[in-house]
Amino acid sequence: MSRWGLLTNHALVLIHVIEHPRSTLRDIADAVGITERAALSLLRALEADAIVARRKDGRRNVYTVDVDALMAHRSAGRYNIAQIASALFAISGRIPGLELPPGMQLISTGATAGERLS
Repeated sequence: MSRWGLLTNHALVLIHVIEHPRSTLRDIADAVGITERAALSLLRALEADAIVARRKDGRRNVYTVDVDALMAHRSAGRYNIAQIASALFAISGRIPGLELPPGMQLISTGATAGERLS
């Protein structure tokens, strides 16, 4: 079976920075499983899109996330982050009554993930 992940490295870096805003590049890289150079590149991309801001606090960087910019950001597809998040919450059933965004639909075979793999 091939190994894949639902979240991109951009998303993993972003999640880490939200949870640990005073992280060093090494902390971020270790948490995500990438090099420090890759972590810096991803942070710069997030900064270029005005999703992440960086400020100095002594010798350390402190990162902040602009939630409005994040929610409005369009991923590679036609859905923005807010729509994707809504769909994931709807799928998980964690928010009763939450519906999928327009144009999204689910197909369920009724089988669990393990049963589908056999």
